[in-house]
Amino acid sequence: MSDTLGPLMERNLLEVFGQLDTAHRAVAIAEIYTANCTFFESGERIVGRDALNAKIERILQEAPGFVFRATGPAEVNHDLGRLHWRLGPAGAPPAVTGMDIAIFEHGRIRALYTFLDKPASD
Repeated sequence: MSDTLGPLMERNLLEVFGQLDTAHRAVAIAEIYTANCTFFESGERIVGRDALNAKIERILQEAPGFVFRATGPAEVNHDLGRLHWRLGPAGAPPAVTGMDIAIFEHGRIRALYTFLDKPASD
């Protein structure tokens, strides 16, 4: 099953977090996430597909014109996966980089933990 979970994480980055249309994003969320999914991001806990969709809408509104890109393929170890990504204007250096850690259940994402990289210090 790990051969399908890596591509699932990559789909999540592009079709969920990278999708500007709320309705299309909701369809992708229903395909990729369990009904009781949880999204964790630095002190915030979002529960359920609708709440996840609303959270992503806020993220995308705060970064107009930015796109998510994977920095390599997703890696899966049993029911855990990780994917490194970057976010920034198309064709420009990233404004933010990070990593997603997913917990899978029955071929879908049950929980997603997002870690933002700290900026390099001088």
